[in-house]
Order: sequence, then structure tokens, then C-alpha cells
Amino acid sequence: MITEKYYRIFEDRQAYEPSKFNLWKDSLFQIVSIVFIFVGFDYLYWRWNHSINWDATWISIPLYFAEMMAFIGSILTIINYWTHKDLPLSKPVHYLSEIEDLSPEEADRPIKIDLYITTYNEDLAIVEDTIRDAKKVTYPYDDVVINICLLDDGHRDGTNPDKENFKALALKYDINYFVRDNNIGFKAGNMNNAFYQTDGDLIVILDADTRLFPNFLNHTTGYFRNKKMAWVQTPQWFYDIPAGVPFNEYLEVKYGKIGKITGKIIPFSKSYLIGKNVFGTDPELFYDVILRHRNAANAAFSCGAGSLQRRKALSELAIKEKHEIIAKKIKAIKKKQPKIDQDAIKQKLNKEIPLRPFVHHISEDILTSILLHSDPEKWQSYQHPIVECKMLSPQSFDIFIKQFSRYAEGTIDITFSKHNPLFKKGMTLRQRLAYLETIWSYLSPLWLLIFVLYPIVFFFTLIPPLKAFSFDFFVRIVPFLMLNVIVTAVGNWGKPTKRPEQFYQAGFWYKLQALYKVLIKGKVKFNVTSKSVKYSQSNLKHVWPHLAIFILTFLGICYNLYLVYKGSHPSYSAFFANIFWSVFTFYLISPFVRAAYWNEKLFKKSLEHYLKQKTKNK
Repeated sequence: MITEKYYRIFEDRQAYEPSKFNLWKDSLFQIVSIVFIFVGFDYLYWRWNHSINWDATWISIPLYFAEMMAFIGSILTIINYWTHKDLPLSKPVHYLSEIEDLSPEEADRPIKIDLYITTYNEDLAIVEDTIRDAKKVTYPYDDVVINICLLDDGHRDGTNPDKENFKALALKYDINYFVRDNNIGFKAGNMNNAFYQTDGDLIVILDADTRLFPNFLNHTTGYFRNKKMAWVQTPQWFYDIPAGVPFNEYLEVKYGKIGKITGKIIPFSKSYLIGKNVFGTDPELFYDVILRHRNAANAAFSCGAGSLQRRKALSELAIKEKHEIIAKKIKAIKKKQPKIDQDAIKQKLNKEIPLRPFVHHISEDILTSILLHSDPEKWQSYQHPIVECKMLSPQSFDIFIKQFSRYAEGTIDITFSKHNPLFKKGMTLRQRLAYLETIWSYLSPLWLLIFVLYPIVFFFTLIPPLKAFSFDFFVRIVPFLMLNVIVTAVGNWGKPTKRPEQFYQAGFWYKLQALYKVLIKGKVKFNVTSKSVKYSQSNLKHVWPHLAIFILTFLGICYNLYLVYKGSHPSYSAFFANIFWSVFTFYLISPFVRAAYWNEKLFKKSLEHYLKQKTKNK
């Protein structure tokens, strides 16, 4: 059982409640974090002075480097989590004077709100659901105009009979329809095309599948009474994440009769669900903990869909960016032609260069955020804690990889550009550190791969990266690792972290590919996230390194067991320490590999199981 509109069966799912701040929990986090940092520095100091194997620096130094980089990442997370700042909800704004300073000759009026629904290649049914929910959005003031706009970058205006007619869809619901002749600038270009054809003081950004709840505007516009508030981001909640399949049914689908028999033998196989959040895409931890904590540093960046933007901030940014581009071009021309008519060139460039409120980039949301955060106007941002909309998640591994590769490529491209937030003039230290945490996560494969590979290197070379896996080593590393687990658990307010951590570690391969595309090939491509359920049979390209790691580790363990059996192994302690680390590596990356082979049959089973549970509960 599977339908094109599979997500309809999840309509009754309720969004999570935002975490509540707790003074004692925050204090505990700060205390444990301080202890963890001291223990971490002590461990790294001891490692350098007493455990580096100087006879094998080619493996010993890289491993130490990896440990140090991971520790720095933990410190950046602690800095990000150190304080928090939630703003109280306030009533919706009514008049323009509530959100902007008006000039003496400017008459006050009710605010105007635009809802941009951006679409490229999504099914008409998905977009129609988004429009229906947008039409249900309420607002307490009848004289406030809410202008719904369908921004079609797929050129489906009825002129091509082979395409669905989105222009007719817009007419059906009496909303505005915008289409352009090209796709320059990707999603940002699509929104820029509509920006100067609309006049909303506040602009809501929606993807084709972003379905607003009725109170979206009632809960968010009040923040703009702060006249420096440039945007408010709301959580992106995926309501269609697979419900999971009972383990016995999973075995039967995957392995037929043998799996069915095995499922009957294994205890509790009916109650244990496998495949829930199979692709590790649930963004609850990111929005409710990570991004929400950044409010204290005014560093919560926009993620596009589900955000509410101030037109004035975007418009002023566009003007400044255009002036900077013109000034640089004139300077370059003057170097070659010193006697040019500067005013004439300026007028010509002014006509040729368009205003771009949304910066053309594959990660236009975070780049626009950086530019506004660094602007002399000192624009502010806010991560709203309450879920106010729902979206569709990637339902195949290939789509998941494409989506998260785009995030990685965009962030890395910004990192190695003039807009790197670490060096961007106008940023505060807290903002730089917050953005650095994001950058660090996408550079992590440079050291994560070392952690994954070093046991394999040991198994086949028998050269330990440490002088000895002695008591002094274990007495330092065990408290260090335990404190790391405690800091993570307390800092994340009890939110589940297992799957996000697994996919963070196992995602080293697509992140490495992103680094290669940006730094070596020098170009990145905008991949639109498909909203359809399309399963690929070619996922081996995404997980072959993981499978190679499994095979090599298994062979290495077998080889070392043979040496132990023969009594010729040079270091039993190193062997068992590396077995422990290998098991931990398997735990981290095996769900990633399993997700690659999640297929349509399992997806059907997941839907069937969810429907059975719904019927039983009723």
C-alpha cells in the first residue's frame, strides 16, 4: 500500500513542544562543561608529552590532530550552549509605525504581509496543499493585507501542455502568480523576481511543501516591534518521518522466508521498531536546541522556509551590496583606463546591475544572514521556539544525500569566500564563534576519517599510535569520554541525540565530496530537494567507503585474532582497545549504511504499520 500522497496519513501528527529552560539544568551544564574542558586539556597535554609514538609519527600525529580538532568542536558547542535567550510572545502588529520609524510626512497605515511560496519541480498536489493552508492563516486585523504569491521557477504557466498548469492553480485560489524567463540565482533569484513586484512590509518564505499553521503570523509578527529585528525563523518540522517497521517484518521483507523464521525466534522482534527516522533528518535538535541557543549571541541564522523577513532590511542590504559592486568595478576599470568618465560608467553600471535583496547563492539563506548580521545597522535575528508549520522530509537516501550535500557545499563555499563570518567586518565575537561551530561541523571529515581509519591501520601494520595503551592512558581517556557524553546529554535538554550523532559521524563521505567540489573543482550546483518518493538502486556510490571500512576492519580483526592464537601479537592491550573503538565505529556508521538500502517495500511496510496502529488506537 503506497500512494502518491502518502503523507496524508500523517495529517494528525502533533508537533513537539519546545523545551523549557531550567536554571538548575543550565547550571549543571556549565559546571560539567568546565570540568570537561579541564579534563580535556589535561588529557591532550598528557597525550602529547607521554603517549605520542615518535617512532610512527605518520599515524600518531594525525590521530592527535583528530583528537584536538574534535575537542575544539566540543568547546565551540559549549560556548554556543552556554546561555540562552527566549523572548516573550507579544500580540500581532497592526500598523507600520509599530515596526518602523516613520518620517514626519509619511502617513501611518496597516502593515502589509507577503507569503512567498517558492516552487520549481514539485507536484501540483503538494503545492496545492501548501496554498490551502496558507489561505487558512488568521490575523486579528481585517485591514491588514495578506498577499499570497506563487513563485513558479518551473515555467508551468500553461504554455507547455506536458506540464501541470500552476498558473491555473493560482487563479483557482485567487493568489498572485510570478514566473520568469530564466532560473538565474536559483531560489534567491526566484524570490528577487517577486520582491520588487510586491510591497509587503514583512515577507514569509515558504518552500513548496511548507504548510503553515493558522497562528503562524499571530505568533511571529510581534517580534518586529523591535525595529532592528531583520528576520524570525520558525522550526522546520518534518511530520512525515517514517513510523518504522517491527523488526520481525523488516527481516521478512529483506530476507524472505529465512527472515520470517528468524523474526519468530528473536525475542521482542514484534515490538522493536526499525527504520524510524531512517535518514537522520529530524531537525528537532537543530531548531529547538542548537539554533535556539544562538539567540543569546544574536547569531540564529535564517534557514529560508518557515521564516519571516523584514522588507526594509533586505532592501537596504540590496542597495549597499549594489553600491559595493559598482565601486569595485569602477576601481578595476580605472586601473586599466585612468581617464574614464566615472559618472557615465557609474550610471551605466547602475542600470546593468540588478538589486538583489536575496543573495544569489546555493545557501542564500545563511549568506544573507551573515550579510545582515555584519551590517552596520546591527540587524537582529530570532529563532522562534514554537513549531508553526510542517514540511515533508527526504524519503529516499539519494534525496537525503543531495539535500545535505547542498548544505555542506554552500557552507564550505561561504567559508572560503570573502564572506567568511570569521573575518567579516561588523561581526561580534559571539557571532563569529557561533558561525564557526557551523563551519567546523562541515570541516569535520578531515579528522573524523582519521578516527575511522586508524584501527584498520593498526590491525594491518601492528604499529600502535600510542607508546602503550597503559593504565595512565585509560585513567585519563575514560573520564574524558564519559564527561563528553554527560555534557552532550545535559546540553541537549534530554533531546534524542543518537541518530543525529550517528549521521554526523557517518556523513564524512558526502562532506569530503563537498570539500572536493568547492576547493578542487571550484564550482557547486544547486540541487532542488525532491518531494516525491523515488528510490534509487545506485546508493552504493554513497556508502562504498563505509562498506570498505566494515570489510577491512573485519579482516583486520581476524588477522589479529590469528596472531593472538599463535601467541605472536605484539600488543594485546592495543588490540583490544582497537576492537572496542571498531565496535563503536560500527555503531556510528551502520545506520547510515542501513538507510542506503531502505527501499520502497520497507517504506510501504512502515506506512501499513502506522495505519494499523492508528486504527488500533481509535
